[in-house]
Amino acid sequence: MQRRAEHDRLAATVQRLQAEVDGLRRSQRHRAVIEQAKGLLVGRLGCTPDEAFTHLSHISQQSHLKVAEVAAGLLGIAAPMPEPSALGAEGDGFRPERYVTPASEAAAADRDGAAPVVSLLPEEITARYHLACAALSSVDDAATLAEVAWSEGLRHLGVAAVLIAVLEPDGAVRLVSTHGVPKVLASAWQRVPGTLKVAFLQAVVNGRPLWIDGKGAAELGYELLVDGGVRACIPLRDRGRAFGVASIIWPTDDLPEPGMRAYVSAIAEACGRRLSQLLRDPHGAPVASPAAHWVEAVLETLPGSFALLAPVRDDTGQIIDFRFDRCSPEATDAGGRLADDFCGRRVLDLYPHVVGVGVFDGYLQALCTGRPFQLPPTPMSVRTPDGERLVVMSMRAARFGDGVLVHWQYHDAERRLRSHLDRVQRAAGAGWMEWDLTSGQVTWSQAAYRILQRDPGHGAIKLASLPRYVAADDAAALSAAVQRLTRARQPLDCTVRLQRGGTPSVVRLVADPVVADSGRVVAVHGAVHLVSGDRGAQAGARRLA
Repeated sequence: MQRRAEHDRLAATVQRLQAEVDGLRRSQRHRAVIEQAKGLLVGRLGCTPDEAFTHLSHISQQSHLKVAEVAAGLLGIAAPMPEPSALGAEGDGFRPERYVTPASEAAAADRDGAAPVVSLLPEEITARYHLACAALSSVDDAATLAEVAWSEGLRHLGVAAVLIAVLEPDGAVRLVSTHGVPKVLASAWQRVPGTLKVAFLQAVVNGRPLWIDGKGAAELGYELLVDGGVRACIPLRDRGRAFGVASIIWPTDDLPEPGMRAYVSAIAEACGRRLSQLLRDPHGAPVASPAAHWVEAVLETLPGSFALLAPVRDDTGQIIDFRFDRCSPEATDAGGRLADDFCGRRVLDLYPHVVGVGVFDGYLQALCTGRPFQLPPTPMSVRTPDGERLVVMSMRAARFGDGVLVHWQYHDAERRLRSHLDRVQRAAGAGWMEWDLTSGQVTWSQAAYRILQRDPGHGAIKLASLPRYVAADDAAALSAAVQRLTRARQPLDCTVRLQRGGTPSVVRLVADPVVADSGRVVAVHGAVHLVSGDRGAQAGARRLA
């Protein structure tokens, strides 16, 4: 009996302390609203802060409302709730009058056992918004953000669950806070890959809130992480960039009216502001967008031209451009501009030609579908500060978080070098050849095809097959020289006759082995020179098959 009594006293003490902690926590959440209201009264009435609090206390006693609720009501009149930055396609702005529900309807819903329906005047809507913002601003652990958003701002709307996730560099989202979700389920969906068709992933990709019921989600093939009816998937933003998403779920399939959607979107944006603050490092550097944060350190180490592009959207959420968000130190464009000159600027403002050559569509493909985009070396006309310029450019782009990671390269120097080399080879009657003995790949210059009268469409000749294309008297000697080259690692240098297409010619073949550390010949680099023969007739002669 004594142990039982001690246990009861200990339990009562724990409950009392827990109640005190909860009370202090609620007091801390509401303190910011009270202080703001005191400041409002000081400015309007010219009173002292103590007198302002006395006014709030008197109103509280007369109206039978808590001081924090009175303060929030005053703020609601003086500071209207901001409109959400992006509504769904059906949204038409925040209109409080459409949010008012008659009290009789709310009472009937309660009697029927349905989810409670809020009945608020416009000022009370704003007051509740300010109370929720004050509560969210006091959260010091991202894990409790969803619970506070539900209890202080969404519970009265009949919301069943709240999920908050951040975007990762590979396009996945990671849950950082949940409420109303079984722990086993939250653990199983801790990280949602970007390859899955999940509603809140779509909201991040499109950059727009998504309001959808269970039937609509099934028709579109969306995977639902949590059972329920209507859900709102609202992107969370920091400095214009989506860095996460809030998913708010109701148990029924009744879509909320636009006024309620505006209020829910405003609460979600308040969650995003607080989460963004919690994700910053101790020095205040923004780390709310993991993709941008991770890639910045990587870009510093990459040679060449790399950039992270952020999508620029219009009021409907459509992508109308991309912005150079971060660039590698060595990034340059065709006009010679350095990274500092174009970082932060829009792509189409600088390079309108990317629309005509398919580059802009490639960026959209990479961001929206997750499939990388690749542009082979392509000639294009580029606008530079010095006028139009013809360049040869290749590019690769892949989705990285909520943006696109791009690498581009100009091949003008390479193109000019190849053109010069080709002309020199034609004038000297010489060409080069390479055989990779490991992969079997064979590469010849165009001049080598011309000299050996080989159709480029038939491909290059393997090294072991080369003796078959010379005169019979020279075939045995060339075959022996090839064997010494590949087995004894002896350089090849011999002059042989070609008897192809009735056009006799004499060529000189030279080749050197490429030897690996193991002593094995892994490649052969060679050249062919036309010693004698009718070069003009060779061009029209029948090619080697």
